[in-house]
Amino acid sequence: MDTAGEPIAPPATSHRLAEASPAGDFVICENCGARTDGGSPFCLNCGFRLDTIPAPAEIEALPRRRTPTWLWVLGLILLTIILLLSILGVGALGIYHGLQERAQLTRAAAEEHYARGLAHLEAGEVELAIAEFEYALHLVPDYQAADEKLREARSRLQTKATPTSEVRSRAVDLLYAQALEFYRAGKWDEAVVKLDQVRSVDPDFQPDEVKDMLFTSLYNHGLWLVHQNRLEEALRYFDRALELRPTDQDTTIQRRLAALYLTAISYWGADWEKAIASFTTLYNINPNYLDTTDRLYEAHVSYGDVLAQRYEWCAAKRQYASAVRIKFSQEAEDKRISANWLCLTSTPTPVITSTETITQQVVGLPMGKLAFSIYNQKTQTYDVFVVYAENLRWVKMAANADQPSFRPDGGRLAFRRLNDDEPGLCTKNVDGNDEICIHPSPGAARPTWSPDGMRIAYVLPDEEAGYEGAWAIYAFNADGSGEAQLIAKGRSPAWGADGWFAYNGCDDNGENCGIRVLREGMPFPLQLTGSSHDVALAFSPDGKELAYMSNVGRSWNIYVVTVPEGQVRQLTRNEAVDGLPVWSPDGKYIAFISNRDGEWGIYLMNPDGSEQRKILDLGTEHPTWVEETLSWSY
Repeated sequence: MDTAGEPIAPPATSHRLAEASPAGDFVICENCGARTDGGSPFCLNCGFRLDTIPAPAEIEALPRRRTPTWLWVLGLILLTIILLLSILGVGALGIYHGLQERAQLTRAAAEEHYARGLAHLEAGEVELAIAEFEYALHLVPDYQAADEKLREARSRLQTKATPTSEVRSRAVDLLYAQALEFYRAGKWDEAVVKLDQVRSVDPDFQPDEVKDMLFTSLYNHGLWLVHQNRLEEALRYFDRALELRPTDQDTTIQRRLAALYLTAISYWGADWEKAIASFTTLYNINPNYLDTTDRLYEAHVSYGDVLAQRYEWCAAKRQYASAVRIKFSQEAEDKRISANWLCLTSTPTPVITSTETITQQVVGLPMGKLAFSIYNQKTQTYDVFVVYAENLRWVKMAANADQPSFRPDGGRLAFRRLNDDEPGLCTKNVDGNDEICIHPSPGAARPTWSPDGMRIAYVLPDEEAGYEGAWAIYAFNADGSGEAQLIAKGRSPAWGADGWFAYNGCDDNGENCGIRVLREGMPFPLQLTGSSHDVALAFSPDGKELAYMSNVGRSWNIYVVTVPEGQVRQLTRNEAVDGLPVWSPDGKYIAFISNRDGEWGIYLMNPDGSEQRKILDLGTEHPTWVEETLSWSY
């Protein structure tokens, strides 16, 4: 390594090496009689100092001794240690790389301070030279050249004549003028040097002003060092600034950030959990500090890779998911999807596959086909997919779309288009052909088929209502013909068997809200529940029960209410999100979405809430999940 001054030399040794034997190859230990290489000053068997070397004639006369048993035991222990080290070589290499950056920065900083010390010494600035040499030794304790120059500077200081008061006055005026020039120019390090000289020559010279200027210079130069990634030096400047103003909040924060970063880097490649913990703390304080965001992302991915190599797929999935949340990349998302699939299926051996293939994997869809929407982080919009129980085939039905709904016979799918220029509702055959888009209004949402498949209900904001957040439900012919007709004032419509129609509605003042049901011939709807948050309604195939989600408790959970009796039972009890329930066509299962494991997925359970299990991964992001829908058909 090139140095700014003299190279760093290793510490001098006072050991006297034993002279080589006249034979030039070995010597005999007086203590144990073992032979030792002639260039070694100590016996390799017992450690005895070889101060005397026997003459050649004496060698044959010396008794031969057997190698002690304890030496064999020691050899076996050393061999075991070597084997362990070879096994843990990767870990050791990681530790080396983790600490290498910090060590290089520390050595470079020491060399720079040593060079500054030389410059101060040459300029006769002995006190400043001493300070620089002392700090260089603080960074690198075995810096021999700095140690020698420190002794020289201290010697000069002892013999230095005390200046007269007149000379001192002229000197301090000159130093202060130079300090002020550097200060105003933003040359903070130079200002620090001159201000230190002012305080050294005359501590009583404008003490408050000099102290304020010195604090500002120390703080600002510390910040500059941070941006140069010279954090060890930055800590020194922040520490000095805090000596002047111990309670300064900005300096305290900057010092903590630098210390946290150095701590995190020291774990890099050696202990990913501790590196992640340190960088997470740093990220929570200031995600833009140096390369903290990139480092935290890389740490999560690297730790995920380590866990994947151990086949710990569920743990690896969580690390990849954390990485994607911090900074989306397709590479990390592909790894998360793969690890999630292997976690769900508990596959004991790794499976390498493409993203397109792995996203077609579903765990245990018992029957029919399931439609849902997935948030695309790259395009920042939703896409509609259908997965089939047969062969677990996965099909993308529509891009830039959401809120899918199957026609009761399963032959056609309705959905909402999200295009800014052409928003509205569309339908298409499940084979992807014959798409028809009908735009009753740009705000149309949540399409729902009638039991005979002839009409589609949807919701619109009710601008004529006397309160905010009001909705109205309309229906129009599925082929787009005719005029839309108002069905009810409310939202979250659901059509069921026996002519039942359900929705969440309120009175004319926006109060007394809840799930309401009606059918032809009824003079007014029947209210079953009492909350405006009882939404995402889905009828059972026989029309006797309604599944819905509500956050009447501490979080969103799944409930079922009987129709028309209004008896409610709770199916899930989770502090995370459980929502968007939908019945299987045979009524044996309920599917719903949840983020209970930290990521979004589709789950299955029995109608009584038992046997809840995840079957499908929906990704790490689901920003408008509460507006989405699931649909299940034959």
